[in-house]
Amino acid sequence: MAAVVKSRIVDGVGVLTLADTSRENVLSEELVGQARDVHHLFLESGVRVAILAAEGSSFCSGRDPLAVRVPGTQPAGAILIDEIERSPLAWVAAVDGRAIGAGVHLVTACMHVVAGPNARFLVPELLRGTYPRPVAAELARIIGPRRMMALMLTGESLNATSAVTLGLASEAVGAGEVGGRALARALALAALDPALLRSARDDWSARFTTSQTTA
Repeated sequence: MAAVVKSRIVDGVGVLTLADTSRENVLSEELVGQARDVHHLFLESGVRVAILAAEGSSFCSGRDPLAVRVPGTQPAGAILIDEIERSPLAWVAAVDGRAIGAGVHLVTACMHVVAGPNARFLVPELLRGTYPRPVAAELARIIGPRRMMALMLTGESLNATSAVTLGLASEAVGAGEVGGRALARALALAALDPALLRSARDDWSARFTTSQTTA
């Protein structure tokens, strides 16, 4: 099986990189399975903070259009999003490509989001005839229900600056700065007292207690 994710540990910070560039990092069963394996490896290695990054022009292009939907079972993407939301790790997203649909939902699962000049956030499903309820619910919580609906009705693509203004991203940085800034933020989190970091992470996870992910 070809590797569609990459991983490394830098100064105690885990780095999980989505690397299925041929499919724009779609949330396939293969990518999700490998990403979850890396997550578990980080946990076993004592990592407390991790970065979610991606190669290519797409950070994550959302749900897999080729996946067969099985009634009563969660799609692969929903499983990964749920795992990141409830992870004991503090996650920092390094976004410098397109995050589409469930890819946006994956970004919202991370505590801190660094967005670069190539970052674009869009949710086009409504215009394609489906209603992405879990993404819509999370966006409504973050940017407000009216802005969420406007975003989905227009298919508008938000750049890094707009995403920061709306609260979808934490900070916008220049070309070539995304990886370095994400690592700096992750190292700052890792330097916190473990109990303090755990409290912050527990509070972050608590906001997802009643969420339902069906990406």
